Amino acid sequence: MEDIPAPVPVAELIAQRPADFCDAPDGYLTADEMERAWPVVWRLDAFLPANEVRTASGFGNTYQDKYHAGDVQRIADAIADGTAVLAPHWRKDTKEGHKALRQVRERQRLEEEKDLLKAQLAGFASFVLVVFMWVMILSGKAD
Repeated sequence: MEDIPAPVPVAELIAQRPADFCDAPDGYLTADEMERAWPVVWRLDAFLPANEVRTASGFGNTYQDKYHAGDVQRIADAIADGTAVLAPHWRKDTKEGHKALRQVRERQRLEEEKDLLKAQLAGFASFVLVVFMWVMILSGKAD
């Protein structure tokens, strides 16, 4: 597998923000910024609590969580020196991580297909109901 990519330092991420940036409160990062600081991690729902990352909810233009900049940098450093709580199946650069990510994507794909089928069935049932009502109305007028 590939080596762990170098994380982008939090100070650099914050320095790259546009002057009118308002998507996160001072001292916090957006999800996109956090992922650039931790390019090797894909399983954030497990990784964040395991590494005690503080969050702030519902700030700015979205309702997505924001992540404490100090915690993000602390964990980026811990990833780099190998001390972060980072299971192999949470990583993008391991066989276990690739397998787990494929499984999650497959489940998501199946859920999307199931939702599409439900929508198609609902549409078909609505069509049948409209045709039935139309036939009933026409047969009532024919009498």
